[in-house]
Amino acid sequence: MKKLVYFFHTTPATPEPMKKVFQERYPDVQLVTILDDGILPEVIANDGIPTRAITKRLVEYGGMAQDQGASVFVCMCTTLGVAVREAQKAISMPMITIDGPMLKEAVMSGEKIGMLITFPPTEKTSKAACLAFAEDCNKSVDVEVVIVEGAREALNQGSKELHDELIVKKAHEIAGGYDVLVFAQVTMLDAAKCCEDLPIPVLTSVESGIGQLSQYLEGR
Repeated sequence: MKKLVYFFHTTPATPEPMKKVFQERYPDVQLVTILDDGILPEVIANDGIPTRAITKRLVEYGGMAQDQGASVFVCMCTTLGVAVREAQKAISMPMITIDGPMLKEAVMSGEKIGMLITFPPTEKTSKAACLAFAEDCNKSVDVEVVIVEGAREALNQGSKELHDELIVKKAHEIAGGYDVLVFAQVTMLDAAKCCEDLPIPVLTSVESGIGQLSQYLEGR
C-alpha cells in the first residue's frame, strides 16, 4: 500500500507547482491536495488573524487526512503557522507547515531577519510564525516584515515575470539591513534564484519544506 501525504493550500497558485516538486522527490508516495480558497478572505476580514473557525476547519481537514491513513498533513500557507500548531493539539497525525525548516534556519542564521511577503493582511501571522520558531530554538530575534507592493496583483493578473522582478528589486534594496532574508511565499522560489548575488542568505521554503517529509515517510 502506498504511503499517503496531504497538502493543504489556500490559493490556487500553489497546488500544481508543489505537486510537481513533490512527485519528483517522492514518486512512490500518493499525494492528496486540498484547496480552501475561502480562508484568506476570512483572515482579511479578521484583521489578518486566523479565526477559531479556521482552526476548526484545519482540525477537520487534519482528521480527514488521519482517517485516510496519511503520514503527514502539510500546510502551504505561512499565514496559518500558529493555527496549525493549535490544530495539531487535536490530531495525533503530524501537522506541519512547508516553511518550518526555512524559519528554523532563519532564526539560527542571525538576529535580524527580513521577511518578504506579497500579501499585506498576512503580516501579523507571518511574523508570529517566525517568532514561534525562535521561541522553539530559545533564540531572541528581530523580525521585520517587508511588503513587496504590487507583486501579488501582478501574479493574480498572470504576470509572473513582473511578480518576480518586484521581489528581486525589493530584496536588493533592503538586504544591507538584515542578517538573513526570508521569502515567505512558495511562489517566491524563482525570484530567490535571482538573488544569489546578495551578501546574505536568502531562504525559501520549497526545497527544505519538501525535504523534511522524508522523516515522516521513512519506516512508515
